[in-house]
Amino acid sequence: MKSSEIRSLYLDFFKGKGHSIVSGIGLIPFDDPTLLFTSAGMVQFKKFWATDVPLPYQRATTCQKCLRAGGKDSDIDKIGITGRHHTFFEMLGNFSFGDYFKEEAIEWAWEFVIERLKIPERDVWVSYYEKDMETKDIWKRFLPEERIIPLSAKDNFWGPAGDTGPCGPCTELYIDNGTEKGCGSDCKPGCECGRFLEFWNLVFPQYDKQKDGALAPLKRRGVDTGMGLERITRIMQKTPSNYETDLFLPIIKEIEKISGYSYDREEKKPSFRIMADHIRAAVFLIDENILPSNEARGYVLRRVIRRAEITGADLDIKEPFLHILSGVVVDIMADVYPSIKRNVELIKRVIQEEEEKYYYLINSASKNFYIAIEKLKGNKIPGDVAFKLYDTYGIPRDLLEDMASQRGLTVDWNVFERCLEQQREKARSSSDIGARKELIVGNIPQVETIFTGYEKTEDTARGIAVYKDEKRDTLYLVLDKTPFYPEKGGQIGDRGEIIKESSEFPVEFKVMDTRIDEKGIIYHEGHIVGMGSEDDFVGVKIKAAVDREFRKRVSINHTATHLLHYALREIIGKDVRQAGSFVGDTKLRFDFVCFKQLSDGDIEKMETFIQEKIFEDAPVDVEEMSLNEAIDKGAIALFHEKYGERVRVINIGDYHKEVCGGTHIERTGQIVLFKITGFSSIGQNLKRIEAVTYSEALKRMNMYRKAVNDISEKFNTDEFKILAAVEKLIQENEEKGRVIKRYEDILASQFSSKLTEKKESFRVDDEQAYFVSGLLNIGNGNFISSVADSVMKEIKEGVVFLGTSSEDVMLFVVKVSFCCSKKFPAREIVKEIAGIIEGQGGGSDVFARGNGKKPENYNKAVGRIKEILRIQR
Repeated sequence: MKSSEIRSLYLDFFKGKGHSIVSGIGLIPFDDPTLLFTSAGMVQFKKFWATDVPLPYQRATTCQKCLRAGGKDSDIDKIGITGRHHTFFEMLGNFSFGDYFKEEAIEWAWEFVIERLKIPERDVWVSYYEKDMETKDIWKRFLPEERIIPLSAKDNFWGPAGDTGPCGPCTELYIDNGTEKGCGSDCKPGCECGRFLEFWNLVFPQYDKQKDGALAPLKRRGVDTGMGLERITRIMQKTPSNYETDLFLPIIKEIEKISGYSYDREEKKPSFRIMADHIRAAVFLIDENILPSNEARGYVLRRVIRRAEITGADLDIKEPFLHILSGVVVDIMADVYPSIKRNVELIKRVIQEEEEKYYYLINSASKNFYIAIEKLKGNKIPGDVAFKLYDTYGIPRDLLEDMASQRGLTVDWNVFERCLEQQREKARSSSDIGARKELIVGNIPQVETIFTGYEKTEDTARGIAVYKDEKRDTLYLVLDKTPFYPEKGGQIGDRGEIIKESSEFPVEFKVMDTRIDEKGIIYHEGHIVGMGSEDDFVGVKIKAAVDREFRKRVSINHTATHLLHYALREIIGKDVRQAGSFVGDTKLRFDFVCFKQLSDGDIEKMETFIQEKIFEDAPVDVEEMSLNEAIDKGAIALFHEKYGERVRVINIGDYHKEVCGGTHIERTGQIVLFKITGFSSIGQNLKRIEAVTYSEALKRMNMYRKAVNDISEKFNTDEFKILAAVEKLIQENEEKGRVIKRYEDILASQFSSKLTEKKESFRVDDEQAYFVSGLLNIGNGNFISSVADSVMKEIKEGVVFLGTSSEDVMLFVVKVSFCCSKKFPAREIVKEIAGIIEGQGGGSDVFARGNGKKPENYNKAVGRIKEILRIQR
């Protein structure tokens, strides 16, 4: 049974039991200051139990979005460890407000589970609050007593959601996963071994917890149930955990695709689960206009994004990826929550910007953190190790603590504080190459690998050793010398092939990446193609051949990065400092510190400047010298501590010198084209430029050319006259807009006069006020807002409710005068009618708007507003 089927089946079942299907509220409970987020389905109904507020219904059923990632209800530390907890989840619930109580709630729960879901009776157990004998007696009608388990208040006395509010005893339904999942003892519900999975909690609100902790009787006792959609889907789809259900599996598959790791690898499952869970939370938080920040809800969003990004490093993900996963979440959930589809571009943009902002920090720190715990003895991270991560990479303490807690570790903060006070010398981390490698053939290399790749892309070498990473199913081949450039200095490692020539048949090793460790040993990462074994590559002469086209494209991009650095310093100022870079085969990225704001004109000027330097076809020469000599000659040097006694200086023409160990082309003309594709700010005074060159730039130019041709055809004009045609069209549209606005104002005034003729009066604090409603057959949301404004000007005090239908969707606005808004806030009225027309909306106390899928229920909505106004005179 699909999760969507379960969701519908539940709501329809309780609708058949006389319940109103009520729309869930947002993740932000605006009218409940005790909650950071909506953490349960009952949040929107708290007042119905605790106060005498008029009831729109006595029975309700909902599917509620919930988030538990902050405050006392937070489950964030359990994510990944268990297969059943989530930050964001959906809660199915049925509710009674002074209507039915325990007997019906239990009876209907049993009926739904056994008759509708067809779950075998033998697999169902229940627990109850040990002092609630009434509940036990009801369950005895359905289950043998040995499967009815008493638990303490800790487990079976629920609430409140927040610091105050409704609470009471509860009874929980469990699925028995079998003794093989148990702890070996005579375990029962309440045991954390994994045999029993709680999936439905029936709460019987009887008390109202006060600020002083006292339990007062509720105004209306009732029923509040919560069934996690993710858990019941797991049961119905018979999966080992919630994460293999159709709510998560597409996300898991996308992570597999991005990372290259399989979810089936048991030790990697926690990482997959954390990322799959957290991206759902991020998508729905941003959908509700929460943006990353350092405070309150924005901080929670920032933390889940950071935590997921950190976890991505555990799967060797080296580039921002969460924005890609957000699209998968939208695909899964958009049918139920269409707003995320409307906001998909915003969601992706916000996530990607946040990823870019923290990626350079989080990724490198996570790698080093992983190495540290691999070598760790015990469960405490030494303070000096933690300080290296903090001091070198700027990782905040809370994130460092988070990474540790994910793995059941603690940090020696006392030593950390001493290191912080002393400000010890920063230590650069070693590569993570070989952290998990196992030598399978040959001998451990004793000297660094000789790199011959500056002079040649093909060389003959001797195999020294082959390592294997069992977790990644990857081989690492070490040679005595190699033309393969290893990943460092922002430049990616070379690709190519290593071949053992044989009288019978050649044996090929496909090199997918090249890396270097702190000892200078170069590792060729890849796999054997076709026949052959690891032994074929050790102790014999072999041919190492770099993919020349790949090296050429990377080298072009590296030289282009130097030109970009030069252009920034020439055009923006000498205070521009490089902060990082990425040099790949299809693109380049340059991060820099800059204390000025860059305009579009600055970007265009730099692009033109670089292209001119390319056309000059200046030579690119390389010299070797000491670092001091290079600096004396005016060369730019970065990260001095990384350089050896001799450094390579890249000279472009007679105008730019830079210390660099990467590979480069011979002349700037080989770059051919340079095109900036992106400019962004990724932190305070930290900016990023992305660009393409050579054939990739040509592709981009061809794309632009096609766009120009297509627009030219649409306007039926010469391509050089497109701008004039567009400006003319804009001018014409603006004029049409002004004309339309004048007629709309006239029409709004006419509608207003007709509508106010049918105004109905009511009183607010002994003052006369009026209610005006109308369903207009013309206009859009902005137009009916104008009409509402006109109506309010005429009636002075009151409530205006106007709607218009468009393609089976009703758009509506509610406008309330200032005096009336104290008793009848517009946003509260919208909440009342949203369920009636199956829609949603929001706004302020004086103005709110929304939409709904049931325009035919307009009159019911009007009726409900009249009830509210008349009841609360």
